Amino acid sequence: MDVAQALEDVIEELVSIQKDVNKLKTASVSGQALRKRVKETHKKWLPVAGVLETGSIVDTSKLQEVSDAWTALVKLANLAKPKSQYRALLKVIIASTESEILHKFIKGSAIETIGDTLRKLVQPVSDPELLKYLDESIRCAEMKCVRASVVLAWCAVAHMVHRKLTSLGITALNAEFVRMKADKGLMFRTFTKDYVFSTEPDVKEAADAHLILLCRFLTYLDDTQYKHLKGALDLRNGCGHPTGYQPEPVKLQAYYSDIAQLVLLNSKFS
Repeated sequence: MDVAQALEDVIEELVSIQKDVNKLKTASVSGQALRKRVKETHKKWLPVAGVLETGSIVDTSKLQEVSDAWTALVKLANLAKPKSQYRALLKVIIASTESEILHKFIKGSAIETIGDTLRKLVQPVSDPELLKYLDESIRCAEMKCVRASVVLAWCAVAHMVHRKLTSLGITALNAEFVRMKADKGLMFRTFTKDYVFSTEPDVKEAADAHLILLCRFLTYLDDTQYKHLKGALDLRNGCGHPTGYQPEPVKLQAYYSDIAQLVLLNSKFS
């Protein structure tokens, strides 16, 4: 059963019933046809509810609230009852089914399959050091710890950036930072930091924002690639600090796609 589609169908039919109830010129819903539609739609809801009850994605208390409202609505449909009672119940069922069940189900289903999706994106990666970070990141995503997943995946990016820049040699790297500071181009004119590294581990203390800017300066990235990598870093920073931001699975997938294309699988960083 396509649960999401079945929920959407039920909601669509309920909205249609709601409109027809509102159009009634009588104070009660007495027509057999409309009351029959309520019962038929309830029959469509029951198997969906059964599937949801056996899973762990949707909050069982919310599911019970909707089921209770359905029970009351079907009871109304057995006799001619005031349409104000129909309106109240239909409003509750439609709103809760959409926000508390359908949306939560779609989001939860995405989390349940996110691991396979992310592994496919980084499948060509063979470096054991990178795989260590990525595997832990993906396992965090599967446990619904999306922010932790973002932060750990960036560790793999930082590892490759550090390795690429230190391959220049410390003396040459210091010189490139001096050149970038002197550059008056639009992208580099705001860079004013003085970096003087003595050893390779010192490079890890530099701000990631400055390191990827240097990657742009050295043309490992073009303007568009740099913009998207900076966006990925912004997401990492947003997830690595105490904020209320919770990225969606779709956001995590796009993040992985970007870091894979821009750095992890980019031949200029190999």
